[in-house]
Amino acid sequence: MRSWCVRVPRDRGESVRKKLLELGLLDHALKIRSEDGSVLIPILAPGTGELAEEFGSELRLEDFEERKVQERDYRKAVKVPSELANLLPSSYDVVGDVAVIRLPPELLPFKSEIGNAMMATFPRLRTVALDRGVRGTLRIRDLEIIAGENDTSTTQVEYGLRFKVDLSRMYFNPRLGSERMRIASLVRKGEVIIDMFAGVGPFSFMIAKYAQPERVYAIDLNKDAIDSLKANMIMNHIHKVVPMLGDAREIIKSLPPADRIIMNLPHSAHEFFEDALSRLKPGGTLHMYFVAGKLGAADFVETLKREARETSVGVTVTRCEELKTYSPTTSVFSLDLLLAHGV
Repeated sequence: MRSWCVRVPRDRGESVRKKLLELGLLDHALKIRSEDGSVLIPILAPGTGELAEEFGSELRLEDFEERKVQERDYRKAVKVPSELANLLPSSYDVVGDVAVIRLPPELLPFKSEIGNAMMATFPRLRTVALDRGVRGTLRIRDLEIIAGENDTSTTQVEYGLRFKVDLSRMYFNPRLGSERMRIASLVRKGEVIIDMFAGVGPFSFMIAKYAQPERVYAIDLNKDAIDSLKANMIMNHIHKVVPMLGDAREIIKSLPPADRIIMNLPHSAHEFFEDALSRLKPGGTLHMYFVAGKLGAADFVETLKREARETSVGVTVTRCEELKTYSPTTSVFSLDLLLAHGV
């Protein structure tokens, strides 16, 4: 498999591997290989930012052998009645050293057993929390600790960025790392970006680190999230991001027209659709995330196109893809809309 890698002398291999691991850039799915007294270490991100500053010409594309990763399944360790075993979730979120899992009502009496089995299966976990759903306008998860420490503060590492986050006070979705990098790869030099629901800044930071925007305006209604965003800016040496606390619908009116607007609020982003259109430059792109059934996604997009025409502009769909499953009947979709004047 072809991948970006860092080529370093063999005597520096272990120290560089540890640094890449710390930065969240080490690709565990590929085997490190030797070549002429050097080692080639596969990485997840292209050679940009601080990585390029340190290694420069040692970044290259090479072929690697895929590593056979042994699966570890907590479901094999947990003890629940056999008739309920098929209800054990196969997926859950891990943010830093905190796991967050949703359980159907039938399994709630066994939540402690499930949490302890997860910690036994994955020793790096410090806490396991039960997710009772995202509630309120601030998108905060209602969490109950079911195993480990009574603490939902953690640090998530993503493409060399560190995000300190308290999952009980602010929202963070660890499954969108590759999507955030996709958006950053589309940003052209000098673009003005508005991140309407920025949270602790993962979209904004990815763009600031891996692209060359003129400015990224990061808005959120949650004071705790904005405070964390500001702290994370200092920790990651991020510039060109402007944290803004308040209602995106009101704040956006005072901002300059944007080349790109990000709307990562899947359940209610459509309520801000016209506000976003009003600040998007002709030829600009709107990145919206929404929840729908597979058969309902097309209807949702057609509704947006009709609403755009009613405001005397037209939008073209350049991408609409299913990102992840949200429930047995719905998924989160990623939608890119290109704006042009005229109907």
